[in-house]
Amino acid sequence: MKKLAFLLFAMLLFGFNVSYSANCKDDTLWEVSRDGEILIMLSGEVYEVLHGDEIDSQLWLPPSEVIICKKFLKIKGKLWKYYEIINLDESEKVRALRIK
Repeated sequence: MKKLAFLLFAMLLFGFNVSYSANCKDDTLWEVSRDGEILIMLSGEVYEVLHGDEIDSQLWLPPSEVIICKKFLKIKGKLWKYYEIINLDESEKVRALRIK
């Protein structure tokens, strides 16, 4: 899972072809791990924040209102799914993989 997260982070960092969709939903941030790597939502969904973004998420304080948008990244013809989590209280966003 960590290798996939790092791969997606590297691809996003270097500007690979990213397709955006408007598939978003509201949720509430319920818990943040100490290092900001894991985000648990009130809905029960759990996300692993991509490397480099956890510097922002580790400062997020629950409960915070968030918008979670499903995004896709196309790499050599293969479609990868990741999520953009926007903290409305902090006006910041991170990228993550859903692990539950």
